[in-house]
Amino acid sequence: MSNSTQKRKILPLAEMQPTMTNFSTVVLIISKSSPNLFLDKLSGNERGVITLTVRDSISHITNCTCWGQKSCVDEYDAMLHIGDAVDIVGAKVMSLSMPHEPRYQPRATLSCALTVNEGSGHIVRHDTNDTAVKALQQLIHKPHKPLGSALNLVEVCSGIGLQERLINAYVDLLVVVAAVRPLRELKRKLTPSHGKDNGLLQCLELIVIDASYPDGMLLSLWQAEWIRRAQYWEPRRTVLHLIDVRISYSDYYRCPVLNHAACTLIYENPQAAGGDCDALLSFVATVPLKNFEQSVLTDLQDLPTACEIQSQMTTKQIYSRAEGELCNPANDRFTAVLYCMVTKFDIDGFSMNTSKKCTTCQRLIPRNQNDCTSEACQLVFSLESNEPRHSSFININIELSDQTGTLIESRLSGHVAERVMGIKTDDFQRLSERERTGLKWRFLLKYFEVKLLIRKPAGMRKNLSAIVVDMQEIALNKLVEKIAVF
Repeated sequence: MSNSTQKRKILPLAEMQPTMTNFSTVVLIISKSSPNLFLDKLSGNERGVITLTVRDSISHITNCTCWGQKSCVDEYDAMLHIGDAVDIVGAKVMSLSMPHEPRYQPRATLSCALTVNEGSGHIVRHDTNDTAVKALQQLIHKPHKPLGSALNLVEVCSGIGLQERLINAYVDLLVVVAAVRPLRELKRKLTPSHGKDNGLLQCLELIVIDASYPDGMLLSLWQAEWIRRAQYWEPRRTVLHLIDVRISYSDYYRCPVLNHAACTLIYENPQAAGGDCDALLSFVATVPLKNFEQSVLTDLQDLPTACEIQSQMTTKQIYSRAEGELCNPANDRFTAVLYCMVTKFDIDGFSMNTSKKCTTCQRLIPRNQNDCTSEACQLVFSLESNEPRHSSFININIELSDQTGTLIESRLSGHVAERVMGIKTDDFQRLSERERTGLKWRFLLKYFEVKLLIRKPAGMRKNLSAIVVDMQEIALNKLVEKIAVF
């Protein structure tokens, strides 16, 4: 505890009164906003504000808003993190006239909040040698709301409906992390409040599941503090109690999705009576999880052998079974033999025909990045500086046509592509334009027997994918025979 704090009377949050102007307390940070910077029109200086959600007991939670010069707010942002015990010194107590709305910050369980202004109050990290701090830090895993009051994911999905556009609905959920996707960077429109900001906004997408909905839902994190913590969450092991998480309909994914909002609270691996978390983890351990990665690489894992694929289908039948009237929701994949002509095989010109995967986590690396952005992978790279950080594999989108239509989602990738094309990835990348054109015409407008693994649109995979397991050129008379018999 700091010297200034020792000289002041330390009070619990429950004793806050709106008339207090010099309130000091010791609390745990359970959530933190990103700094909001703005230009002070009177002074011409850049100022900012950051909000900490704090607690000192199971039932007592409030928000502390910190105002000051940009340097002061930046210092708080760098110094204070979720899970830290801190001393709030010289804060002003404010009455909450509307405790539930608007949703600009997490809901307080108390009728008062704290404001710290630079010059009249401050926040410092609590003395780590204080034995009482350990009990305070345990509150990071203890929800203030009962786990049993959380909704099931299937209730959320059925409530929103595919035709509804339910926006800004907030729910409580108890879920398990099923997958953590690579960090994305998105461009945003710059405003004067961003100052020297480079205009890039980070987003981390996760897939979460529960016993009612193993297909999974997307959860997007936008705040840097939660993104930092989430990259250490373990699929199938980390349980999250989400409070006031926002649900909306995604036109991109064509399904309901979850977003961490300014008012959202997250308890990681919550500790509460009732056995809800143990039951959820037990369920997850016994259910084979679906493939949630957007990476094409994961589609290439666990492929069936070519001899196992025997069911002949037309393009129309493939689409009907995957998305139409013959679709069986119980299965997310099936195999098919397609007799067809290759009508698209673009491997020359400006087409991108190879992809990169991380050598550590095996995830797909976006084309605009050189390395995997996972902090765990970056640590491995720093320890093994001479080892390659990524490897390349062939990844070609092709189109297959028969008398009923064209299958446009077909993909020839990985070791299958190397075997079918008779060339390794490294050698493929070194081909000249002329050599690529020659290779293309070995396949384009030729007839083939193609054996496919079809993955249906499901969960976070908005389109079907047709992965080539094998393809053999076939004579025209043999093709006519197959089609006639079929």
